Amino acid sequence: MFDISHEGRTTLSVDREGAEELGYPEEVIAAAEAGVRKNAVKAACRRRIYAAASAETQMNMATAAAVISAKEANVRTADEASILSGLDDAIGWVAQMRGRVSELADDATLDIADDANWPPLPDGARNVVDKF
Repeated sequence: MFDISHEGRTTLSVDREGAEELGYPEEVIAAAEAGVRKNAVKAACRRRIYAAASAETQMNMATAAAVISAKEANVRTADEASILSGLDDAIGWVAQMRGRVSELADDATLDIADDANWPPLPDGARNVVDKF
């Protein structure tokens, strides 16, 4: 179901068949369906990111990054250096995840529930998430 508008007319909560019966042009229907898919892909991306690291975990990681980054590099412990490296991996992964949103939204043949269609969480990121 989707909302659809064209030439000053709006129909709420309609499916493809209903939109066709109401005389909406194919390109308008396709655009409405694409919007629904894009929202679904964005939601799937967000769920996957939060499944890997909850909001609280992300806040704790950001706090640790700030504290560690405030130190001179030559006085950081090996564990602190590992945390910063893992945080770099995690930030890169989130960017990759967000990059996949457009690709998955544009290709309706790809299953957004299939793990193979999303970048895997790097081990470095997983290790740092496990610490928090």
